Amino acid sequence: MRDFSRRGFQLRRASLETRVAYTGFLLLTALGLATFLALSVGRVGFSPAAIATYYRGGDSEMSFPRTFWQLMEVSHFHLFSVPTVVLILAHLLIATPTSSRFRVGLTSATFAGAFLEASGPWAVRYGSPACAYALLAGWALLGAGSAFIIVVTLLSMWGPDGSLGPGSPAPEGTSPATAGGGEE
Repeated sequence: MRDFSRRGFQLRRASLETRVAYTGFLLLTALGLATFLALSVGRVGFSPAAIATYYRGGDSEMSFPRTFWQLMEVSHFHLFSVPTVVLILAHLLIATPTSSRFRVGLTSATFAGAFLEASGPWAVRYGSPACAYALLAGWALLGAGSAFIIVVTLLSMWGPDGSLGPGSPAPEGTSPATAGGGEE
């Protein structure tokens, strides 16, 4: 954590044990994303109609609406865990050589997805079945944003120098202009 307090810290320059620890976290988070997708698609469904039926109930499948307390239980878990994981991912993204604009955009989109993923079930159940589109958007933003952060972070730590553009940090003993393979 001390490294992150230094201005301009880059993951590529982190010690081997730090990069191994972050890589372990990122790989396990990727598995978590895979289970998130499997549960979302397998249990709830991937169409707005299936999502509405899952949360609101339906006559054709003899399914019952989710109760207030069922939604509260899922929300309680998700509202503590998902923002924490996205915060850690965003923190790692900050230590990549990507532009500030890219980092802010990707972090904002991922947090927006987390918000829609947390509020979507409530909106579908107590609002309108059309809110299923917002839940789908939340799943897409959260899943794709997190996956993209994972890939960018792993490339920043282990990819070839300059793989994320001319702003990639130079290895020890070289100048930034020659390490990235080109001009600034």
